[in-house]
Amino acid sequence: MIEPVVLLSLVLLLSLTSYALSGGADYGGGLWDLLATGPTADRQRATIAHAVGPVWEANHVWLIVAIVILFTGFPRAYAAVSTYLHVPLVLVLVGIVLRGSAFVFRAYGPDDPRHARFWGRVFAIASTATPFFLGVIVGALTEGRLRLAPLSGGGEVEGHHAVLE
Repeated sequence: MIEPVVLLSLVLLLSLTSYALSGGADYGGGLWDLLATGPTADRQRATIAHAVGPVWEANHVWLIVAIVILFTGFPRAYAAVSTYLHVPLVLVLVGIVLRGSAFVFRAYGPDDPRHARFWGRVFAIASTATPFFLGVIVGALTEGRLRLAPLSGGGEVEGHHAVLE
């Protein structure tokens, strides 16, 4: 029989792997959108939008699953991560929102080249910055300096906190 903590860890790993695989194509499309130049730039951007379409909605579901598993299955770890890495976490959230909004505003907005260029830039820059901040979070976690302080007072919930070494 698999221990519940092991099962939760495996599902968490599966969800993060699925997000990395589907989000990698998604964020990579944003970077290619930023680098599209020359006379075929509009065609390149249309191809990118067409290629990203199938994974666009589904990829963030995996991230939400990972957050819910972390919050419910490992609340002390969630508290430590969300407390000490709140700046890059907020920047990731802002980047995800800006990417999605810009993608839709560019596709369904007015038929004005300035409008499309502005929202295209927002999409491309947010698509480049968001994975950078995801990498900052992963780097901070894998460095191993974020540790949970031991519980005091016989395991009472209020008695624990995270420390950054």
